[in-house]
Amino acid sequence: MKRIILIAVALLLMVGQNAFAGVIQPARLKYLDGEVLFRTPDAGDWSAASLNTPLDEGDSVFCPDGTRAELQLPDGSMVRLDSGSRLNIIANEEKFVHLNLASGRLYIRTTQAASNGALQIDADDTTVLPAARTRLRLDMLPDGQEDVSIFKGSAYVEGNGSRTRVRAGEHIALEEGHNELLPLNAPDSWESWNMERDRAMPVYGKSGSYLPEELAIYGGELEASGSWVSAPEYGMVWRPTVLLSDDWAPYRSGYWGWRGDDYVWISAESWGWVPYHYGRWTVIASFGWCWVPPVRGDVYWGPGYVGWYRTGSHVGWTPLAPGEKFYGHGHYGRHSVNIATTRVNADRIEYRNRHHRGGMTVLNQNDFLKGRPVNAAPSLSSSVSVSYSVGSPRIRPQ
Repeated sequence: MKRIILIAVALLLMVGQNAFAGVIQPARLKYLDGEVLFRTPDAGDWSAASLNTPLDEGDSVFCPDGTRAELQLPDGSMVRLDSGSRLNIIANEEKFVHLNLASGRLYIRTTQAASNGALQIDADDTTVLPAARTRLRLDMLPDGQEDVSIFKGSAYVEGNGSRTRVRAGEHIALEEGHNELLPLNAPDSWESWNMERDRAMPVYGKSGSYLPEELAIYGGELEASGSWVSAPEYGMVWRPTVLLSDDWAPYRSGYWGWRGDDYVWISAESWGWVPYHYGRWTVIASFGWCWVPPVRGDVYWGPGYVGWYRTGSHVGWTPLAPGEKFYGHGHYGRHSVNIATTRVNADRIEYRNRHHRGGMTVLNQNDFLKGRPVNAAPSLSSSVSVSYSVGSPRIRPQ
């Protein structure tokens, strides 16, 4: 009987943990050089990708001739694709990402947070398992040969029935039935481009100490595009200092894309990943709009932390202030309500930021459904009569 009770308790704990499990953060298109394409499982055609497009299981990225792309994985690792390369995301799980290079070549820079076994890259019959703090490239050559070159760190390379640990300064050539360990080739233009991108990556600076541990990898990016100021009520908050205008407000430079049965904010701002998918926004006298990071232990990736409005012809939204509830389709931390399991009375909803300058954005529903960039829309107006809506619009894009 005691054993049965223990099993029952364990099952209840597992159910409880699953019920409150947060949405797993997707990968992100961090940099584009040219018109890069991507495809999702529910879309048969390739579409033009944009900066900060989220990428998840089943998605593919293709770089036509003359283009390059840089992806950022959830642990901060960078994956770069050269012209003519196609990458498939096989799995994106908690602390594990599985990639498949279908053609071309890629470069990977793993972070210190990338634990061993957290990343797997396949290419035909070759599997690469990089260690943390490793820089490598994987080339699929026209003659069927595959090369793995290690510039820093190490990786296990599996192919032709063997498993080899390749270290910095070495590259392994894998042909049918034969592996050969060799010194690195002389640098080419692809390698030089990646070295330049690595050197240009911003350092953490002080930002890392102002962020929860889970977001410290984004400290350099925030520091390069903004500054931290002290707010008596919230501690250190971040404000963007680039690409700003007098009427700038969050969630207004970009568009809402339909991903994973929900609308996800896709920012046109280079820094627009962490401040729009974590934490909240507030207005502070003499500083304007500032981003308030989440506290440690309550870090949940979200599609866009806004409150929604609807009428028959318009869709609107407001950036959520600290402590305000996010009504979403899933669990997004203690300041969230899963509307799939909880009924909410919209008449009791009120958002503090609505009354600040730029605090409410209203877009014609047709423009919203077409994914029209918000900052180019002439129909932005807070004078349109709208009602509070519980959660994002349940209407698919056109």
